[in-house]
Amino acid sequence: MLDSNEGVSSYICEMETTPYETTAEISAWDTIYKQIKNFRWMRNQLVHEISIDDDFCTKEDIDSIKKLYELIVNTQDPLSIASRSKQNDYYYSKNNTNSKNQDSVWNKIVSKIKGWLS
Repeated sequence: MLDSNEGVSSYICEMETTPYETTAEISAWDTIYKQIKNFRWMRNQLVHEISIDDDFCTKEDIDSIKKLYELIVNTQDPLSIASRSKQNDYYYSKNNTNSKNQDSVWNKIVSKIKGWLS
C-alpha cells in the first residue's frame, strides 16, 4: 500500500521518520507502532525459524492484525491520519498566508484613502 517492496518495514520506517509534533497528536501512535513491530517480528519468526510452538500466535494477535488491516484499508491508521493532518496544516498555512496578503493590500488601500482625505 506504500508502493514499496519492503512491506511492513516501509510502514515502520515511515512511522519512525514522522516528526514528533505529528505523532504526539495521534493517540494510538505508540501502541500501533509497537504492535506492528511485534507483528513483523512474529512474521519473521514464522518464516525463518525452524520450530515454532503451537501457541506462538494467539487469537488476540490475529484479531489485532485484522483490526490494523481494517484501519489501513479505511485510512484510519496512524500514517493516514498523519498525512491528513499534514495536508490540513498545509491548507491552513496557505490560506493564512493569502489572508495576510489580503489584509496587507487592504491596509495599503485604506492608508492611501486616508492620505487623500487628509
